Amino acid sequence: MTEVYSCEDCQPVIVTPTGLPSLNGTGNGSTYMFSIQDHMTYRVAHILHTYVLPSDIFIGLMANLISILVFTGKDLRNLSSSVYVLAVLIADSGSLITMVAVWLEVLKYPINHMQGMCQFFVYLTYICSFLSVWYMVCITVENYITFCHPTRIKIMCTQSRARMVTIALAVGALCLYSVSPFIVDVTSDPNYPNYSPTCRPKPSYIVFNDILTYIDSVLTLLVPSVAILLMLTAIVVSIVSSLRKKKRRMVKDQPRAKNKADCPQVRVAKMLFALSSTYLILNLPSHVIRLFFLLRPNDVTQPNITMEEGLMMLIFLYLSYLNSCVKFFLLFAFSANFRKRILGTCVFKRCQVYIPVSTGATKV
Repeated sequence: MTEVYSCEDCQPVIVTPTGLPSLNGTGNGSTYMFSIQDHMTYRVAHILHTYVLPSDIFIGLMANLISILVFTGKDLRNLSSSVYVLAVLIADSGSLITMVAVWLEVLKYPINHMQGMCQFFVYLTYICSFLSVWYMVCITVENYITFCHPTRIKIMCTQSRARMVTIALAVGALCLYSVSPFIVDVTSDPNYPNYSPTCRPKPSYIVFNDILTYIDSVLTLLVPSVAILLMLTAIVVSIVSSLRKKKRRMVKDQPRAKNKADCPQVRVAKMLFALSSTYLILNLPSHVIRLFFLLRPNDVTQPNITMEEGLMMLIFLYLSYLNSCVKFFLLFAFSANFRKRILGTCVFKRCQVYIPVSTGATKV
C-alpha cells in the first residue's frame, strides 16, 4: 500500500487504495511530503476513496449477487460458458470484498492492518485477482473456438471440461499463493517508527516478496492481457472474413449454408465478446502503467513514483475496479436469456399479480 505523509500534521494519507498487495508488494510503498490542503492529488484521491469506492463496492456486490442467482437457474446453467461466467462473478465478488477493507481503512477502521486480517486479505486479494483474470481468459478461449474453430465446439466447449478447468485454476491459485500469508506481518515502518503498524512484508522476506510480486505480475497482468488481446484480434478478423464471404454469397445468389446460430454456443458469443473486450478496455491502462513502474529502475534516493504518476495510476486503478461491477449490465444488454430472467422475475411476474381479470360484471 502506498501512503502519503503530510509535513504539517504528520498523518498518513492513503493515495492508492489497492489495499493488499500493492504495486511493489503488500505495504511496500513510497513516502511523499506535501501540503494536504493544497495538493490536487489528495483532493481527487479523497473523492475517489470517499464516494466512488463505496459505490463501486455495493453496486458491484448487489449486481454480482443477482447475476449469480440468475446463472444458477436452469435456463442459463446448461452451457460451458455459463460455468466460466459464474466463476468470474464469484471471483469478482471476492475482489470487491477485499475493497471493503480498503474503504474501512479510509473511514479510520484499518481492519486490514490487524494481525490475522492482514494475512487473510493478502491471500484473498492474490487469489481473487488471479482467478478473475484467468476465468476471463477462459471465456475468451470459448469465444475464440466458437468463431475461429466452430467444428471443435462440441469437443472443446463442454460443461465437464469447463468444470475441470475452473476447479483446476482455483486449486492452482490456492497452492501458488499459499506462501503469501507467511511473508507479511503487521509491523511499523523502520523509517517512521512513531506511526501505527501496517500490513507489510516481513523484513526477512523482502526478496521473496519481490519475487512473488514479479511472478504475480506476469501471471495476472502480462500473459492474460496479451492472450486476450490476440484472441480478440483473431475473433474480429474471423467476423470480418465471415461478413465478406456472406456478402459475396449474396451477390452470387448462392443458397445459404447451415445456420450456425442453431448452436447455443454461437448464440451467446456476442455476450462473451462483450465481457472480454470490456475487461481489456478497463484493465489494459492499469496493467500497462503497473508493469511500467514495476520494470523501470528505481532510484533509492527518490520515491518510487511521483505524486502526478500516483494520481494517474490511481485513476487507472479505479477504472479497472469497474470491471468487477459492470458485468451485470453487460449481461443484461447482450444476453437475451439473462434479460428474460431478470425482467420475468422483477417486472412481469409482479404485473401478473395485479392485472384485473374480467369475469362478467365482476373484476378480480
